[in-house]
Parts: sequence; C-alpha cells; structure tokens
Amino acid sequence: MPIHFRSLLTLKYEDLINEKFKFLVSFFNFEPGDVFIEVLPLNGFEKYYELERGKKPDFFVVGSALNNGLIIILDKEDFEKKEKKPEEFKRVILHELAHIFIRRILWPKQIYIWIEEGICEHLSFGDFPPRLKKIVSFEEIETPEGWRKHNAYQQAKEFFNYLSKNYGKEKIPELLIEIKKVLRKMLLRKFLEKN
Repeated sequence: MPIHFRSLLTLKYEDLINEKFKFLVSFFNFEPGDVFIEVLPLNGFEKYYELERGKKPDFFVVGSALNNGLIIILDKEDFEKKEKKPEEFKRVILHELAHIFIRRILWPKQIYIWIEEGICEHLSFGDFPPRLKKIVSFEEIETPEGWRKHNAYQQAKEFFNYLSKNYGKEKIPELLIEIKKVLRKMLLRKFLEKN
C-alpha cells in the first residue's frame, strides 16, 4: 500500500489510516499512488499549515490535503483545543484522504471546490444531520472567493447525500469519471482552436 507515514506519532494511527485508505480504494475503484501523511501536535500543525498555505489555519481546520500529495492532520489529542471532538479524528482522516483520491482521479485538472468538498464531506460526515444556514446558488460557490464567503460545506455535502440516496453511491465515482471526460474534451477543443 502506497501510504508513507512521516512520523512516529503518525504510526500510532497506522491501522486507522490503512482502514480508511482501503475503504476509499474500494469506493472509487482506484489506487491513488503514493500518499504521505503526517499527524502533528497543535503547534507543529499550525506552523506546517502556515508554511504550506501562506496563512494561519482557520479556527475549524484540523486537517489539510496539500497539493503535493501530503496530508497533515492535527493529533487527536489536540482536537478539543480546536473545538473538535476527538471522535471526529477518524472522519477527518477519511475526508483528507478523499481529497487526494479525487485530485488524482481528475489529474491534471481540478474541479469546483463544492464538488470536491461535497464528496469529502459526504464520505466522512454524511451521516451527520444537516446544519444548513442558507442555500446559495452553486455558481456562487464555484470560486475560492465565493466558497470562503458562503462556507458551503453543508450544502455541498447534502447535494452528494441526495445523489447517493436517490441514485446510488456508485454514481459519485461515475460522476468524477464523466467530469474527467468532459475536461479532456474541453482541453482538446481549446488546443485545436488555438492551432
């Protein structure tokens, strides 16, 4: 299995990480290649996040799938310091791993934030009751600015909960494959128009 545990602290959670990784391999029917994961205490997590993202993590951030295939996650023992329940740790691992799978399935392109976050939230917190404050147009949350403005994690999650419940969970990986096909056609069309 191509998971690289980057610290002794991370190895403490090896079985849990492997379990979530295997679940995603089965769900997406896809092997993502090498994934690097590091569990860090609060101070180390916040420093690494700021180094990689160029800003301090928001108060609710306890994990991050970085663009280089590295996942950093706050140690379960420090979750309460960020107003999170320690029981959510396993869900955060699943959420961050799902980001890597989605990005690798669609590589070299990425998709709208709401689709990626919606799938990750559905897989990791889909059984939590919805806490929608308001529903906004999906067009409003397609950009990073719109996503930050509306913080639409719940709305995106509920879209994929609906899709899974009404059409079957297998529709989610199928949707990603269709998106990849459309993106390829769009790239080819743009290339041919230029030449």
